[in-house]
Amino acid sequence: MKKIAKHILYSFYLSLIFLLPDLLFALFHPNYYTFQLPSFIKEYSALFLISFLILLIKNYWIRVGFALFIAILSFVQLMHFSYFHSYILPYEVGLANQIPEMFDTLDIVMPYVKLPLIIFFSQAVLLFYFLKKLHTISMKYAPVVLALLLAIGPISALKRKKVYNYMPKTTSLSFKNSFTAISWHIAKNLLQHNNTQHKTFKPYIVKKVSRPLAENIIVVMGESLTKDKMSLFGYPKETTPYLDKLKNSPRFLYTWGHSAGVTTDVSVPTFFSLKREPQNIQPLITNSANLLKLAKDQNYSTFFITMQSLYVIGGVLSDFSDTTKVLQGYDEKLAQYLDTIKKKEKNFIVLHQRNSHSAYEHYTPPAFYHYPFKGLPFHEYMLGSYLNSIRYTDFILHSIFEKADAMPGCTLVFFTSDHGEMMGEKSEHGRYGHVYLGFEDTKVPMIIYASKGCNVEQFHHEFNLSHIISHYQFGKMIAKALGYEIINPNEDGTYYVNGIDISGNAGFISYKKRHP
Repeated sequence: MKKIAKHILYSFYLSLIFLLPDLLFALFHPNYYTFQLPSFIKEYSALFLISFLILLIKNYWIRVGFALFIAILSFVQLMHFSYFHSYILPYEVGLANQIPEMFDTLDIVMPYVKLPLIIFFSQAVLLFYFLKKLHTISMKYAPVVLALLLAIGPISALKRKKVYNYMPKTTSLSFKNSFTAISWHIAKNLLQHNNTQHKTFKPYIVKKVSRPLAENIIVVMGESLTKDKMSLFGYPKETTPYLDKLKNSPRFLYTWGHSAGVTTDVSVPTFFSLKREPQNIQPLITNSANLLKLAKDQNYSTFFITMQSLYVIGGVLSDFSDTTKVLQGYDEKLAQYLDTIKKKEKNFIVLHQRNSHSAYEHYTPPAFYHYPFKGLPFHEYMLGSYLNSIRYTDFILHSIFEKADAMPGCTLVFFTSDHGEMMGEKSEHGRYGHVYLGFEDTKVPMIIYASKGCNVEQFHHEFNLSHIISHYQFGKMIAKALGYEIINPNEDGTYYVNGIDISGNAGFISYKKRHP
């Protein structure tokens, strides 16, 4: 009986160690956790049961493995909240493959995420120490029982049709929020993914209706650029001084709309394949309306030049580019690359940016540190470094437009961004970054620039942005510049923003007008 009593006491100690991250983090972030007794009792009981079973495991390293799993559930939630000021959603779990990319900028964001790191490593030290000391009795099948207990989460999620019960709650402990998110991801995106029933869609009709409208077409795909922080669209601070001067130029058209997705690996392939319907995967399979393929069919030399890893967007672009290059350094190298392209050929060039991705200062040259950010509180740090990245994009576009003017014949430059970015504003519910499936992080600029060699009257006759509200429509404008008409029998005036799964499995939202 003494051993059992000790085991219960030790289980209590271990459960307190598991509670430690939430208790400490809430001291510095009062809005992180809202205490409600019924929820706390339920979740603490689960923690105590897990602790009880962990301490029944005979093998020390298996005990440590299970304990670290629970600790990591808390850690990732605290890290996410520290930087993005939001909880991890079930649909975000699928972005775990981008963790190595996140660590690339960890040294820069360290001042703002050091608290959860300190808490986690302190907790890990306690776990390694106490799991060696707090052990009295063993049960042979304790690891199996504990594994089955943890498997209840994904198994129960298989039966659920709605994600509501798996969304994070301010009244839940961090381990619970992470566990429910992972359970939903395992159930819906791993176990049921291949069984998803997709709607049947009519195939797109691609018509070659004219000669291309330009000898050279440049498509610049920005990164994490929201129109809300561009002075071109009325932001009070001067972030786009060059673009501002072009407002009244007859060779410059601009508007804004919503991106096709909230992550690069969904939005970019969706944009370049002219995929409108989230659950319609045929455009990705057939590539019938793929913009690079259409360009090749019109005898353009095709280029895909990116500042990002190729894994981000797969083969939608690289499969149809004659030249694919991944550049290193700052994004101005994209503009510089234009000098290497043969000017006598017809060229379709995709330039894929990186610089407004967090951590923003990492991808912005110090010469463009116009607004202060270093050493400032979190919001001022994020905002200042982000605004500087936009000024850098303005400079890059200036360089690209100048090089377009120097090209023979007519060169059209199309510019948009893969998705927007949130900056913790009230209208964004205090969130930062993107990935959130809402309109707040999808508001992107859409710009067309005609070089000096273009006929201005024809330019205005062919391109009217007044009705453009979506990536899909803007992409069709590029197809038009290539001499194609894309007829989509599925169109009904509705447009979509996809979640983090390109086939629509991670949710999507629809709209018929822009959401300010």
